[in-house]
Amino acid sequence: MGKEKFRIRLTLNQMVLLGTLLIILLTGTLVSHNFLTLRNMLSIFQQMSEMGIMALGLTLCILTGGNDLSAGTTMGLCAVITGVCLTSGMPVGLAMVCSLAVAVICGCINALLISVMKVPPMIATLGTQMFFNGVALVISKGNSISNIPESFYFFGQGKVLGIPVQAIVLLVLTAALSIVLKRKVLGRYIIAIGNNIKAAAYAGIDTVKVLFAVYILCSLMCCFAGNIQVARVATARADMGGVFLMQCISAVVLGGTSINGGRGGVGGTVLGVFIFAMISNIMNLAGASSFWQQFATGSILVLVVVFNCITEMSQKRIRVFSSREARKLRSKK
Repeated sequence: MGKEKFRIRLTLNQMVLLGTLLIILLTGTLVSHNFLTLRNMLSIFQQMSEMGIMALGLTLCILTGGNDLSAGTTMGLCAVITGVCLTSGMPVGLAMVCSLAVAVICGCINALLISVMKVPPMIATLGTQMFFNGVALVISKGNSISNIPESFYFFGQGKVLGIPVQAIVLLVLTAALSIVLKRKVLGRYIIAIGNNIKAAAYAGIDTVKVLFAVYILCSLMCCFAGNIQVARVATARADMGGVFLMQCISAVVLGGTSINGGRGGVGGTVLGVFIFAMISNIMNLAGASSFWQQFATGSILVLVVVFNCITEMSQKRIRVFSSREARKLRSKK
């Protein structure tokens, strides 16, 4: 019984993901002897943390069968709010509260459009993407906000026992959201909505409240990512999160979360982000251009996604065949 309790069962997608990770690790060691050094690994974790935190929030949205295309501009808006508050002399704690409050408002706007007004998530968040970016540009007047107080740098440049603070934040948030998805009622509701939102509503789940919670959590993750980047580069800009959006969605899909919702988790997402970060690091060590980095990243993503689609179709055919055989057996009896 004890051995069965701690047995780890990997899905086919997880095995492919781990296989991809091992191949990349092997390639990295062949490219440079500095790749597997502790210093380089910590550098990778430091660089991937902001994208990883945003990807955690997007994982929750995609698990419900939705998406949040405004995640990047939410990150930029929260960064600008923090920058304006800090440069006006506001204490760090109060500036963070203001930034988090704006994130909650952004999440509520998205959830209102999607869950109450029934606007498709892609259309709703595409509209709020432009709206949030416009607000950030108006507040910052299109300029970068510098002169960030050094007391704020700790969140993006500090270390605890040699580990970057943002990497610790990423690991803590990953663990917390993993517990929510696997152990808490909210996690079961998120998966149920992703499988079939109408069936979830008929089962008594308050889908509006769940979607509000999901999109608010996503915006809060974007806020954390934005503030960490402000602390790391000592500058706040409205376009800070724009470059992360497609990479984050790619990492979520690469990590095994179905784009149709109902299947996946935050652990695979972090692994997907880690894979992309390692590819970029290997290319930098090899002196390759950014064009080849995009080619390598895109190629791996396409191959894994195609493989996932094939396995999903195969599993559906097996289930259909099994149900037909079961019906035949029952009819014979």
